[in-house]
Amino acid sequence: MACNNSVNIFVLGPISIMKTDIRTADVNQQQLMSFAYVFSVTILVLFALASNILSTDTFFRAQIRSTSVGFHLLLYSCCSISVLLLLEIRLIQLLDSLNYESFFSICNVITPLSNILTRIGLWMNGLIGLQRAFQSFELGFLWNQIRSRVAGIMLVLVISICVSLMHVPELISRQTLPDPVAAGKLVCQIKYSDKLLVLNTIFSFIHVLLPVLLNMLANCLILASISRRRANIHGTTYWSQWIRQFHRHAHLFISPTLTT
Repeated sequence: MACNNSVNIFVLGPISIMKTDIRTADVNQQQLMSFAYVFSVTILVLFALASNILSTDTFFRAQIRSTSVGFHLLLYSCCSISVLLLLEIRLIQLLDSLNYESFFSICNVITPLSNILTRIGLWMNGLIGLQRAFQSFELGFLWNQIRSRVAGIMLVLVISICVSLMHVPELISRQTLPDPVAAGKLVCQIKYSDKLLVLNTIFSFIHVLLPVLLNMLANCLILASISRRRANIHGTTYWSQWIRQFHRHAHLFISPTLTT
């Protein structure tokens, strides 16, 4: 059985890459590599968990939670915490002593759930940026409608349903099979048909690119609002102010790229 790296490793994520790296290494180094991977990932997860727990505690405050932005920030932190915990659970795949049922649960349930929550978190990040832009333009009635908690909940429901449906090709294509490299061990594979592979690739680009573009658009709108006001106050041209503000706030364009 041939192992197609483009489908079976990179699509599955870092845990599968770690496992493949360990199983194809020298037998004497496998235990050390397993410890190194688990230790490094656990340290990163602990730091990220602490950060998101502190953020969640802040977002639980009533004056923040009452708006859709606060609700999306809270959900973003909760999704991040869930994904981090699921990532730690997925490290169990590195254990060769797992039975079929346990491995199947991680491969076909926990990993897809982690992917879905990750995508929802990315969309929340994009929506948060877009709402910041709307707030800077002070759109009156439209902004009041967008910032309401009901609108925030509706957006979350729509995004959650759409993201879940867009992961159906992955769910139906996941399989737990004997590892072709290591006898007696299991491997998690995604065996797409040609059409499903194209569809999944399109969905993956949508989940990554659109939230980034939403953040970029939001940053441009915010800079446009600031530049217009500064130009009116100081009697300068709009574009000169825009360029000046861009140099001052260039870090805003880096953050969404790093987040995704």
